[in-house]
Amino acid sequence: MEYDINKIRNLCDRYFDGDITEDEERTLRAWFLHTEDIPADLKAVKTIFCGFEKAAEMTYRPSAPRKKTHKTIGRIFWGTVAAAAAASVCIGIFNREIYGYDADGKAITDPQVAMESTAYLAYLDNLKTSIDIAMMLTMEMETATDK
Repeated sequence: MEYDINKIRNLCDRYFDGDITEDEERTLRAWFLHTEDIPADLKAVKTIFCGFEKAAEMTYRPSAPRKKTHKTIGRIFWGTVAAAAAASVCIGIFNREIYGYDADGKAITDPQVAMESTAYLAYLDNLKTSIDIAMMLTMEMETATDK
């Protein structure tokens, strides 16, 4: 099956854009299935088309339905109980109000601890301001003595 490679590339672009007729798609599929020398940029497309063909050849054979036994019903019951317990625990753990985070990145859920942390941050901010003022005064004094 001899086709111009540029025509095949154009059909591939149109195929992936969803703008191709059924006849053009059949032509494209046939070309990929029957052509051995595929350019490197089209090998992935050949894999897709060959995969479609392999999937079309596969058949589904359902297994025989299993009977629900007393064990299966018990497992379902206890599985449901376990899921409900896990959901309750998660709601209890994650339903806390978070007031902030400490230096290690852990959530602060106690409002008193959050207020203390805020006070410490205010002290640190005041300390930084004081250090900045001292640095400015030191620089002013050094420039005044240099004159």
